[in-house]
Amino acid sequence: MKKCLKYIVLFAGALLSNIAVFAQQHKIDTIEYRVVEQANANIANGAKINSNPAIADTVKPSRKVDYTTIGSQYPTTYIPESLKPMQLKGEPLDKLEHSMLNIGGGNYNTAYAEYFFNSVRSNNWDYGIHLNHLSSNFTAYDHGNSDFDYNDVNLYAKRYMQNHTLIATADFDEHMVHDYGYDTTKDVISNDITRERYDLFAGGLQYTSRYKDSSKLYHDVKVGYYNYSDLYGTTENNFDLRADLAAYIQKQKLDVRFTAQYYGDKNSTGSFPAWNIGINPYASGGGRNWDARIGLKAYLDAVNGGTSVFPDLLARYHVASNVVIIYAGIDGDKQYNSYKSLTTTNPFLLDTVNNQYTITAYHVFVGFTGNITNQLTYDINGSESQVKNMPLFVTDTLETLRNRFNVVYDNVQVINAHVDIAYRMKEDVRFTLGGDWYQYSASNQLQTWYHPTLKINLLGEYTFMKKYIFKAELFYVNQQYAPEYVGGVLTAKTLSGYPDLNLGADYKYSKFFTAFLHLNNLANTAYYQWDNYPTQRFNFLLGVRLTF
Repeated sequence: MKKCLKYIVLFAGALLSNIAVFAQQHKIDTIEYRVVEQANANIANGAKINSNPAIADTVKPSRKVDYTTIGSQYPTTYIPESLKPMQLKGEPLDKLEHSMLNIGGGNYNTAYAEYFFNSVRSNNWDYGIHLNHLSSNFTAYDHGNSDFDYNDVNLYAKRYMQNHTLIATADFDEHMVHDYGYDTTKDVISNDITRERYDLFAGGLQYTSRYKDSSKLYHDVKVGYYNYSDLYGTTENNFDLRADLAAYIQKQKLDVRFTAQYYGDKNSTGSFPAWNIGINPYASGGGRNWDARIGLKAYLDAVNGGTSVFPDLLARYHVASNVVIIYAGIDGDKQYNSYKSLTTTNPFLLDTVNNQYTITAYHVFVGFTGNITNQLTYDINGSESQVKNMPLFVTDTLETLRNRFNVVYDNVQVINAHVDIAYRMKEDVRFTLGGDWYQYSASNQLQTWYHPTLKINLLGEYTFMKKYIFKAELFYVNQQYAPEYVGGVLTAKTLSGYPDLNLGADYKYSKFFTAFLHLNNLANTAYYQWDNYPTQRFNFLLGVRLTF
């Protein structure tokens, strides 16, 4: 206790000394206290301050404030002012002319007239007419009168509908020639005896779809008829039905082509009906660098019975986009040699020829094609075919004049190499080179009569100042063989090859008037396409073209 009082007295002394120092530095007011009773010397216990930290366990509530908007909008409207249309001065469409007339003439009393009429712009219709006349009076160097006269009338009309197009055609052709392939130094006859005339009446309808949506069923149906006759009473009636149906299934095209052809031939020896019915289903598809076609062709002979089936395969691979495309395939075919098709090839034909089917048992081919530039394209290929009943023309030796041909059929193996090169520079220069080399192996005949082994054609056109157009055509055919009996023995007569150079020039004076000049057979050679039938030598045609 005494020790405790000692520390209290020391603490009080120090405090009073500090107060004295503070009082010396600052002037303070004097306070006077009056003691009315005796002081108590006992000191009360002091309350100590707890200096240990403590955590308040009281949780303060957080205020959650929601802000909401009133779902209402004041109605507003805006009406823009109308704008006046702007007046644009565009170029009007070029006026189309509906008619073109060519009139010309040349040596050998050649007369030429050709007229075209076509409808102008229309979204619903397209129709036209074509009239043609070409005639010449020419005696072929001790081989008789070789006059000819061609007259053609062709009509067409197209009706465009929303998803289809309907096409109608009508044709009338009258072609007159003379069988002039005889020796006039030995035989003197009337020109009417050698006169041949072929008349054709034909018509057809075609109904085809033009859907933009590839998921639709594409269809193209054609129906045709013709009557073909000559001066000797031979007639041929033909009915032709062709249908093509196609659809896409998962990017692959499925296509079915159907053909039904009826031929009714009648001549002085009897009537000869024939049917050629065929179906060609195939599927085609491809990938990034390739495409292929897989199918078959099947034909039915409804008269004689029997069927013929051929593959229809094609594959192409793009080596460098469209610059080089390699392709290969194999197919076959069956065609009927009608009187019309045979006389179109050789008009100096007997009217009692034998009509048969030509069957290509197989046709294997391989080649490559492409576009080197936008102006230069090419196609080079080679093929081998086995052809059964190929028609070959031979001179009929039973007739006195021996100036008409008959048809014999033979099985021929054909090897072919083909080249096509085309170049076009804008609208000023065009150039085309084509060539075919053949190797024939006939089974029964000495040669493949009238089939040359080399054909070359070169065509060029140059336009200068949009007024002058110059054209050049060069054809070359090498030697070919014709059958000839020497002392009763069949031999192969060689017909020399020939070049045929033709030049032409057009002068376009205005849009409505053009003058033209054609120079044909500049080599002035009377070459033979058929034995004893020399062609015209140099001939020209001068004329004008009117557009209105």
